[in-house]
Amino acid sequence: MGDSAAVAELASEKRKLKKSLLRFDLIFFTVSAILVLDTISQSSSFGAQAVFWLVVSGVTFLIPYGLITAELGAAFPTEGATYEWVRLAYGHFSGAVVSVLYWLSNPIWLGGTLTATAIGAMDLAWGTKLSGNIGPEIVIGFFFIWIAVIMNILSLKYMKWVPNAGAIVRLGLVALFAVLVIATGFGSGFKGSLSGFFPGADISILVGVIGVLVFQWIGFELQTNASEEMENPQKDIPRAVYSSGILVFLGYAVPIVGIILLLSSKDLSSVTGFISAYQVAVAGTLGGAATFFNYIVGAGVVFALLSAGTTWLMGSDRLMAIGALAGSGPKQLGYFSGRFGTPIVVNVLSGIISTVFMVLAFELTSGNLAAFFLVVLGLVISTTTFSYILIFPALITLRRKYPNIRRPFVVPGGNLGAWVCVVLTVFWVAAATLFSLWPGLFTSTWNGDKAGLSRFNFELATLLTMAALLVLAVIFWAVGRGHAIHTGPLTMAAQAAPAAAGD
Repeated sequence: MGDSAAVAELASEKRKLKKSLLRFDLIFFTVSAILVLDTISQSSSFGAQAVFWLVVSGVTFLIPYGLITAELGAAFPTEGATYEWVRLAYGHFSGAVVSVLYWLSNPIWLGGTLTATAIGAMDLAWGTKLSGNIGPEIVIGFFFIWIAVIMNILSLKYMKWVPNAGAIVRLGLVALFAVLVIATGFGSGFKGSLSGFFPGADISILVGVIGVLVFQWIGFELQTNASEEMENPQKDIPRAVYSSGILVFLGYAVPIVGIILLLSSKDLSSVTGFISAYQVAVAGTLGGAATFFNYIVGAGVVFALLSAGTTWLMGSDRLMAIGALAGSGPKQLGYFSGRFGTPIVVNVLSGIISTVFMVLAFELTSGNLAAFFLVVLGLVISTTTFSYILIFPALITLRRKYPNIRRPFVVPGGNLGAWVCVVLTVFWVAAATLFSLWPGLFTSTWNGDKAGLSRFNFELATLLTMAALLVLAVIFWAVGRGHAIHTGPLTMAAQAAPAAAGD
């Protein structure tokens, strides 16, 4: 297919998009993407030192990451923007790697840690006995996944209430938790403490927590994948980054500190620590009303998890669809519904992948939620963070290749400031990828069992899955070459005529 025909086909699909996202929506969409409750318990399970690394990563990763996203999102406000940044910077092969890893990590995450955390929340808050019973777990997981998929298929104009409400519910849960923590502290005192806040010579906690912390912070750019569905992306994206950044930092710091203070070290859990801490706080302050309150909080947590999965599919499915149309995958994946303006083929495929992965993972771990959670979390973190190794350096490359593109927001400090941001963010995501692929590396536990599996079986499953995804990316690239688009940023053509992107 010629370049002009491919561009025309892409433009035809984009005409199905419907503008519906205002600045308010972008702020809460981003909060919904970043502030996810499934990893709060995992972070807090490392104790007080996790708070130290939370602050350090907030300053040296979250802030530079937000600045990079603000500049690229405002300068290149195209649908599937994250893919487009990489394609324009490094060509279709790199774009295919990013689109496949970025996209597939989300249905795996939805059917993995989100499902596990939701089931754990039901067991603790509602008294269900799902954990360890594979049949009921799979049934609940199936409904959890496909509710998220259906909400992705329907028009974003109407379904944007899901990330908006999800963000509000999460912020409400965090605020309520903060009040309960303070009341419990004044009433009966804390079982835990923040002793050991500063790290010593032992790096085992840093190695253990770094992947989770980076995974918690990512999501600023997710909104940009719906740029052509925004009313004013060049102004609203940077402002949404500022506002959501402050909210998500507080949204993580408050519950992590609260869990560490409320629970003794032996009670810190990677799956249910957040709900357990809520129950301790509620029982100590509300007495007989605690049981009823647990049902309400449990429902809020389950909806928050569901809305997080829905939000990420909204962004990642659009990225994959645009990538497929632009030449980094089978163009059939790029079909958008004329009625809903959503990438319906990728939406359904995401649901199928998520369901299959959930069933396989439950069978592998015999329904053990803790093992299921840890196996999937490491895989999701490594596949997700690996894609950012290519995304962040695009800031430098696109400044050089497209100097005449109007940039409503620019990373402060000129080229030096840009380089500092890129180096810091790439360091964090590279480290997160490494230590997620091989947990405990450079520590005494480097060859120990993980998540109930022998080290050999754990690494075999993790590395083979990563290799399979990379092979799939190569296949997508090869298939997409026949309809690859080589022009520059299509929506910015009126501003500049840069050189064609590489292949």
